[in-house]
Amino acid sequence: MADDGESLESWLNKATNPSNRQEDWEYIMGFCDQINKELEGPQISVRLLVHKIQSPQEWEAMQALTVLEACMKNCGRRFHNEVGKFKFLNELIKVVSPKVSSKTT
Repeated sequence: MADDGESLESWLNKATNPSNRQEDWEYIMGFCDQINKELEGPQISVRLLVHKIQSPQEWEAMQALTVLEACMKNCGRRFHNEVGKFKFLNELIKVVSPKVSSKTT
C-alpha cells in the first residue's frame, strides 16, 4: 500500500512544487485521477493536502488550495465525505486562525 501513497504524494508534490511558475494542471488533474483510482485515495489525499495547505511557503499553500478546489470538482462523493470530516475542517481552521492551535486550556 505504501506504493499507492507515494504515487499520490508524488503527483501532489509536482502539483504544489514551490518552484512552479504557475499552476500545473497536468499534475493537478493527475492527482485527481489517482485519487479516483485508489481505494484509499480520498483518505490519503486529504492528509497530504492538509500538510501542503499548512505549508509556511505561501505559493506552495496557494497551489494546494487550487488542488483542493480541483479535487472538489473532480473527485466525487468519497472525496467530499473525507473533506467534510471534522478532522479536516479543524486543520483548515488552524490555517486561518493560528491562535486556535496554540491555545491550550
